[in-house]
Amino acid sequence: MRITNNMMASSQITSIQSNMDAMMKAQTQVSTGLRFQNASDDPSAATQVMGTKSSLRALAQYQSNVSAATNRANTEDSVLQQISTLLDRVKQLGVSQATDTATAQTRATANAEIQQIFGQLVTLGNTKVNGEYLFGGDQSTTAPFGTSGAGATLDYSTTNPQGQRAVAIGDGQTIAATHNGTQVFVSSGVLDAVKQMARAMDPNSATYGQAGITAAMNSIDGADGNVQTLVGQVGANETQLTSTTQNLTALESNVTTLQSNLQEVDLEQAMTELTSRQTAYQAAMLAMSKVSDLTLTNYLT
Repeated sequence: MRITNNMMASSQITSIQSNMDAMMKAQTQVSTGLRFQNASDDPSAATQVMGTKSSLRALAQYQSNVSAATNRANTEDSVLQQISTLLDRVKQLGVSQATDTATAQTRATANAEIQQIFGQLVTLGNTKVNGEYLFGGDQSTTAPFGTSGAGATLDYSTTNPQGQRAVAIGDGQTIAATHNGTQVFVSSGVLDAVKQMARAMDPNSATYGQAGITAAMNSIDGADGNVQTLVGQVGANETQLTSTTQNLTALESNVTTLQSNLQEVDLEQAMTELTSRQTAYQAAMLAMSKVSDLTLTNYLT
């Protein structure tokens, strides 16, 4: 087959174009730091990168949920500690007034403080976190508790909050980090025990006197025991959330590393590749310039 000048030129142009494409690809990798720019460049790696991005979005949501749940659990823990402290004070007042030396005046003074404590407990029951009632259960925008009466008629109102807000903290894993108001203040006997003590110190109540106060102290003990059970449950939730946070952080680091390995180029290797491609391109250009000067005339003159 006869090799013509046109065929040689075409072959040289193709070679130069190929070298130029390879050089531009290497240059793009160096400038962007990425192994590929389009999914078509490496479909398998691109698919895996998309998977890692999806995983990182899910992990970010789980971490946000865990953070919110931790905040709520920590707040409930603080509230429960305050409840326990207030119950201890009510019991101290009961002990001081369940004696033969107590008078109507000392009981009235103690009762005033107990009613104040009762109001504090109701306020704790209406604790808000990020604009929502912590103990509202499914009705997080409605105040769970209110107060009414005084002394012998001291009482509270409640929306009977039910339900616990569960959040996803992992793939197929949820947690209800806090209790509702019914569990913390009603079923535990907290509000009823303090109300009982206040009434036992009001002369207008049928339970007024030493016997009523002693009975109220027993109720206080029972309520405090129930509160401590709740404290243990919240503590377990806090421990789980802490462990989950650590696991999510480690998993995020692993997925991020995988994504980097799939998508990011080794800069040193990319620089070496670029230098090699530039050398090949220059060599091709030089070869073409040499060959293009050769014609039959050069040999006939």
